[in-house]
Amino acid sequence: MIPLHEAQSHVFERISPLRAMALPLDDCLGLATSQGVHSEESIPPFDNTAVDGFALRFEAVSGASAENPVTLPVAGTIAAGDPPRELPQGAALRIMTGAVIPTAADAVVMVEDTEEAAGGVKVLRAVRLGENIRTAGSDIAAGALLFPERTVLGAAHLGVLASAGYVKVPVHRRARVGVISTGSELVDEARALRPGEIRDSNRHSLRAILSTAGVDVVDLGVVPDDEDALRSAFLGAAAEVDAIVTSGGVSVGDFDYTKKVLRDISKGEMRWMQVAIRPAKPFAFGLVEGVPLFGLPGNPVSALVSFELFVRPAIRKMHGHADLFDPNLTVQAANSYRRHPDGRVHYARALLSAGPDGHLSVHSLEGQSSHMLHEMARSNALAICPDGNGYTEGEMVEVMPLGPATAAR
Repeated sequence: MIPLHEAQSHVFERISPLRAMALPLDDCLGLATSQGVHSEESIPPFDNTAVDGFALRFEAVSGASAENPVTLPVAGTIAAGDPPRELPQGAALRIMTGAVIPTAADAVVMVEDTEEAAGGVKVLRAVRLGENIRTAGSDIAAGALLFPERTVLGAAHLGVLASAGYVKVPVHRRARVGVISTGSELVDEARALRPGEIRDSNRHSLRAILSTAGVDVVDLGVVPDDEDALRSAFLGAAAEVDAIVTSGGVSVGDFDYTKKVLRDISKGEMRWMQVAIRPAKPFAFGLVEGVPLFGLPGNPVSALVSFELFVRPAIRKMHGHADLFDPNLTVQAANSYRRHPDGRVHYARALLSAGPDGHLSVHSLEGQSSHMLHEMARSNALAICPDGNGYTEGEMVEVMPLGPATAAR
């Protein structure tokens, strides 16, 4: 067996970010910028009001109070989108949130601090110079760096870019990832099973979890244990996608159909590993026609754990992310997890929850066998247990949270 970090290094060293290109703004969610992105405009682009109220000269109401209001004539109304106007001397202009501050005005009094008066408005308190005015460039100045290279774009980032006038954004393009299940025993049809057959669950789970990694998923179906069929499927996939994820055919005792084909078409570069973890010990990786191929275990839980440890971070590197992993948490164990030394790190299915005091704790589940997919569906985290005898209730435990498509919370 080899340590997890050695297997991960072998994979990540062979993964490169995908080609940089300018993509439409609304297609960039979850992608990373391929270069620093600067603003060509000031945000906001003009002085505008932060509130509904009255634009005026602050000195005109310097002594105003509820007991001694100052009454000003109202010379009109400015709505958001109206062109700039001139503030007449000694008057106020009604103004709506976001509207351009009129020339010569230097403050806005909130409507809540006024009362209607015949032909004008009573101002019930003094205001400061510049009060309630958002000045041009106060958020972002023209030419300023909006986001550095390798910034992962979320909803707020897209809003900022839209406000700066971006229609397209320089990013690493989104990966197309194909999913293949291998095995003549697999059935993906709505019919009764014959002896020796099982239903293909891995392909559906992997398609779902890939969607949470922000890729375009290509379903490449089930391929039987036949050399010609496997060769055609893998080479066809390599011509169509940026990465291939397959499950089954990577364990020591598996038939050699998949291994032989992958060994041939990868020109001997395919590597079958026994990783010092449980579940997900068997794992394969190599390049087929330059396209990364991830060979995940056939056991359903092992396939999902292997995905989190190898495939998701590799996709992040393909997408140009700086951080390949989300940070793990260290929380208190709500129960004990007993194990025997076996040279492996255990990733135990677990429930991460917050108590009434807000503190997080983790509860390891009973069913930990790699075929028990139902327990994986109940989990929202993996409790990481180093080689040894396990941990006891109350100990601090390192935890890897899982996303909602990995586990139903």
